[in-house]
Amino acid sequence: MREDMYLFQKQGRDYKIVDKGWEQVRDQLVSMRVNGGFPYITVNDGDYMKAGELYLKHWYEGIELDLKYLEKVMPYLHQLWGRPVHMESMIENKSVVFTYDGKSVTRKYV
Repeated sequence: MREDMYLFQKQGRDYKIVDKGWEQVRDQLVSMRVNGGFPYITVNDGDYMKAGELYLKHWYEGIELDLKYLEKVMPYLHQLWGRPVHMESMIENKSVVFTYDGKSVTRKYV
């Protein structure tokens, strides 16, 4: 018995098939289990810009952060840290830093 498996990617409001090869499907399933499916994030600096701000780095492994989740989590990190929080990541193959200053999440491409 043969199972048809595909890799999908969201494009606008729709999901499109981007790959049908079994090797790519296998690799995607394995990569989803690396680190329990959670993004790998490290603290780069606890005194960023000599202002006591927290600077985190998402080690991009081909999977972007969920931006809706990021925008919900940043205020909690700010509440715990007590100062602005920065998160470096990759969005659409561009380096970006998200910042939460206690009021809103902003992004700056670097």
